Amino acid sequence: MADFKYQQIKNLIQLKIDNGDYKYGEKLPSENFLCNKYSISRQSVRKAYDLLEQEGYTYSIRGSGNFVKRKDHGEEKKNIGIILSYANSHMFPNILMGCDSVLLEKGYGMQLAITQNSFELEGKCLDLMTPDKIAGLIVEGTKSALPNPYLNHYRGLMEQGIPVVFVHNHYRGLSTPCIMMDDIVASRKMTKMLIDAGHKKIAGIFKEDDLQGIRRFQGYAEALSEANIRVDDRFIWWFHSNHEMWLKNKYSVSYSLELLRECTAVVCYNDMLAEELYQELSESGVRIPEDISMVGFDNQNVKLDGDQYLTSAQHPRRKMGEVAAKLVCKMIEEGFDVETADQIIMPTSIITRNSIIKRN
Repeated sequence: MADFKYQQIKNLIQLKIDNGDYKYGEKLPSENFLCNKYSISRQSVRKAYDLLEQEGYTYSIRGSGNFVKRKDHGEEKKNIGIILSYANSHMFPNILMGCDSVLLEKGYGMQLAITQNSFELEGKCLDLMTPDKIAGLIVEGTKSALPNPYLNHYRGLMEQGIPVVFVHNHYRGLSTPCIMMDDIVASRKMTKMLIDAGHKKIAGIFKEDDLQGIRRFQGYAEALSEANIRVDDRFIWWFHSNHEMWLKNKYSVSYSLELLRECTAVVCYNDMLAEELYQELSESGVRIPEDISMVGFDNQNVKLDGDQYLTSAQHPRRKMGEVAAKLVCKMIEEGFDVETADQIIMPTSIITRNSIIKRN
């Protein structure tokens, strides 16, 4: 077939896509393969693929090849896979509601899997998310501050035409878009509020194995440094994911009550932890905010003594789900190259209540 031109190659591949010989998301023959099989130049093959991409039949991933973009009639109603660490606590139901509202409008269903923030369960969840079952994947990472053992699995899905979008955090070493709350700025603002109220010994309790905890610590440390207050390790406690957290919806953080009593304020990893800490301190005779002022994250409207409520950073939970769903749909419909792998940082506001008291 020495006279086999780029148009013939283009027509051949197009016909196989239309007939279903090449399925949605499937990797197409390489340029080398087609050059050798049909004895034509690489330039002709490249031109054929360029035409197919222009007409919406294919898309390309640099370094990986060309993939089928056009879906046949039977594949129009696909699911979007959603992997979350938890489903029935904190902000996750609202993230799901945001995703569902967009996906339903665009004709997609959801295939939900829960990791319980466990690497083992994350692997099992990924086994369910195969290219024949999902058109895209939205992920809230497992222990996202740690190296993840499944990066190659995610890369494999992407190579098969499945776009992956992260919410709330992301994995280092994986080039995917992610949508996150502006944890650093929120933490810096609330710590500064405490400093401006006269607090100089400010404790912090953060989660060490997720990216949110690291970013919230960063904002806390930056605010102290900007105010020329030493970051004192004695007043910082770290905790990590554990099974009790899943079973009892409780963090059970180990901290020194004696050292905490030396402080006049504390920045808590989130509102759930703040509520738990408030109960423990109250039982020990520590008053909030008279003895220790307190702030948290995610705005769960935590009630303290009497008519006192926790000052907290508003998490853009539902909006985050909507943005993630719109982005993954756009990547499915228009190809991966419509978005870069940059972070989308969503601004947040501080909901000021009466859990901070001024110090002389």
